[in-house]
Amino acid sequence: MIKVLISASGTGGHIIPAIQLARKLKNKGCDIFFAANGLKSRKIFREENFSYLDISASQINKKKLFFAFFKILKGLFQSLKLILKYKPNVIVGFGSYHTFPVVLAAYVLRKKIVLFDSNTTLGQVNKIFSKKAKIVALQFEKENQLNNEMLVKRFPWFCEDNKNKNLRCDFLKKIKLEKNIFTILIFGGSQGSKIINDNFLNNIKDLSEKQKVQVIHIVGEGIVLSKIKKIYDDLNIKSYVSLFEKDLKPFYKISDLVISRAGACSISELIYFEKPSILIPYKKAKDNHQLKNALFMQNKVKSSTIITEDDLSKNSLLKEISYFLENGQKKLCLFKENIQKFKSIDEKKNKKDLSDLVLKIGKKS
Repeated sequence: MIKVLISASGTGGHIIPAIQLARKLKNKGCDIFFAANGLKSRKIFREENFSYLDISASQINKKKLFFAFFKILKGLFQSLKLILKYKPNVIVGFGSYHTFPVVLAAYVLRKKIVLFDSNTTLGQVNKIFSKKAKIVALQFEKENQLNNEMLVKRFPWFCEDNKNKNLRCDFLKKIKLEKNIFTILIFGGSQGSKIINDNFLNNIKDLSEKQKVQVIHIVGEGIVLSKIKKIYDDLNIKSYVSLFEKDLKPFYKISDLVISRAGACSISELIYFEKPSILIPYKKAKDNHQLKNALFMQNKVKSSTIITEDDLSKNSLLKEISYFLENGQKKLCLFKENIQKFKSIDEKKNKKDLSDLVLKIGKKS
């Protein structure tokens, strides 16, 4: 049996693809073990019941350099001990500082490493180990690719069930929304976003006076749902409000426009479900990767408009939403066509299945 050690944690862009890969590898007969910092605090991971070790790790903080070094060193020894005991055939790293000690230990012990990066540019940890890995799996093409860099099929990696043609109508009924009304899906990524929530709620009254819309609002943990729901009800706007949704597939399918962050999962899903979007990149994201992702969607896919947090005013968001509703939704239709064109070109490229690549590397050890 091939043993695979997966190192992933942090935001949804890291942990969600890792979970999907683990499921696929498990179905192919692999033994799976996770190791990274912060796994025990990730509800979405704990629900999967994979064996794991939560290790010590830290971002490099100049003010607390000694403390950060100590935590990384501790994580390194934890990882070395785990690898020597578990004896994995291959280690798969998904980037972020949460995984650094594990991938470093894999390199020290000369284990086979596969790296995956879900963003449009490599993160710092993946950059550090990119030349040490057997394969660096990329979702998006980049200039000056290394010899070991390989395009893989883009996340999400689930199989669609299209047998039920009435799925859209059934789901609309389930969440008490109507068909043939312009539907906006708004969420702040895996961690939610107060700034997006507040700004949208400040806009919705003016918008509803001009256009008939309904809203799916995933607000994030720690928000009082009844207060948000009351705002929509008082304005006579049909809405579905929740803290978190593990499965966004049905929500994407019934939406016309998406307002979200520009994390790796979000942009991949927007392409997959062919949804025009307004992207509000998280300005404190490491390496400014969310802005880079958003620019990719705006300039390469040509299906998104960008509003930075600094430019996020009441009028700016209202104007952008209104542009999608004007002239018979001309802009919306154009953006949908652009995604379809991008996908038709992109699908002709020789993309590999990440689970097959991991298996191939694992079998060679």
